[in-house]
Amino acid sequence: MSGHVAKQRVDSEPDGALARFPRLVNDTVTANPELFLPVFLLLVWQASAISVKPTTLGLALILTFVLLICAYRVLGTTPWLRRLGWVAPRVKGFWLYGVVAGGVASVAVWGIARLFHLSLGGVPRPNVLLLASSSGPILEEMLFRGLLFWVIFELLLRRGVSKSAASVTTVLLTAVCFALAHTDRIGIRFAATILTGIAFGWMRVQSGSTAAAAAMHAVYNFVLSCISTF
Repeated sequence: MSGHVAKQRVDSEPDGALARFPRLVNDTVTANPELFLPVFLLLVWQASAISVKPTTLGLALILTFVLLICAYRVLGTTPWLRRLGWVAPRVKGFWLYGVVAGGVASVAVWGIARLFHLSLGGVPRPNVLLLASSSGPILEEMLFRGLLFWVIFELLLRRGVSKSAASVTTVLLTAVCFALAHTDRIGIRFAATILTGIAFGWMRVQSGSTAAAAAMHAVYNFVLSCISTF
């Protein structure tokens, strides 16, 4: 009898460990979001970049969906994320403002391209469109309007520059760095990239949120990719 009970207990241990695994993962992610989010973000970015086949694209879609949920859930949960501006906007309406501003910016850039007879490329591949409208903007905004913005802004404040002047200077400098990082942009395209960088920086300052700037950036990329095919 006792042997039968012991056997049942041994057999149930794998099930117990399996049931605890999702909770362990959730606790780890919740406790260390400043570590988990960038690593997971890079993983999803890379997965989207190489997802050419339908099966791998489906996996990239699932990973992107999980990434968006995680990125939203960890908003402002640690001091480091708050330094990067990865927080909810000061006013909830800025989520909508970011979406609208991203659409307006994309139409403006499309108009500039048409005016100067510049090509914005053909129909993007599905994986490229996924990357450009999700993990790509989050990664770029966390780097430029997050880390770089924080470093420059804090340095200027410590040098005695007023907060308003530091904000304007930081927006301009991060916009130039953002444009320089896009090595394929020259001439009008380079200038347009600076202008979009300024727009993303403006959203970062006004909303107090890098996440709002990432939303604007994602909508901008998605809409521009769609309308540039016409």
